[in-house]
Amino acid sequence: MSRSEPHKVLVSACLLGQPVRYDGRASGHPDVLQRWQREGRVVALCPEVAGGLPTPRPAAEIPGGQGRAVLDGQ
Repeated sequence: MSRSEPHKVLVSACLLGQPVRYDGRASGHPDVLQRWQREGRVVALCPEVAGGLPTPRPAAEIPGGQGRAVLDGQ
C-alpha cells in the first residue's frame, strides 16, 4: 500500500445498511462510515453470516443470568 492510499477499515456489514442482523434488519449509518464508503476504505463483513449462521436467526444475546448457566446447557 502506498502512502497516498487510505487504510482499509473492516466494518460489520449491518452497520453499513446490509440486512444481516439476527432479525433480518440493518443498523444505523454513522456519518464517518458514509465518508469511509465514499473514500473506498470500507471492507464489509458480517462475522455471523461468514461463520455460517442464517439471516434471520435467533438472537445471540443472553439477557440476565450468568454465563456459567449457558456453559451448563441452561
